[in-house]
Amino acid sequence: MDDDNLYKDVHNYTKFKLVEMLITRHQEGRLNLDNLNSIEDLVDDVLKTLAISGMKFYSELKGEFNENRD
Repeated sequence: MDDDNLYKDVHNYTKFKLVEMLITRHQEGRLNLDNLNSIEDLVDDVLKTLAISGMKFYSELKGEFNENRD
């Protein structure tokens, strides 16, 4: 996989997961930004989603990353 396609895949997957998380929060009535605690809760979910997306691609491509370092 070339770098451009890899970056597009990571971008698209991450964007999809963030939108999915926001839709779920909205459907559950938890997309409330009227106080600091709600905003912090949303930010925690965003960071969690970004971490999961990053770990997914890191684990899938770990071998490729290590090969490129040599």
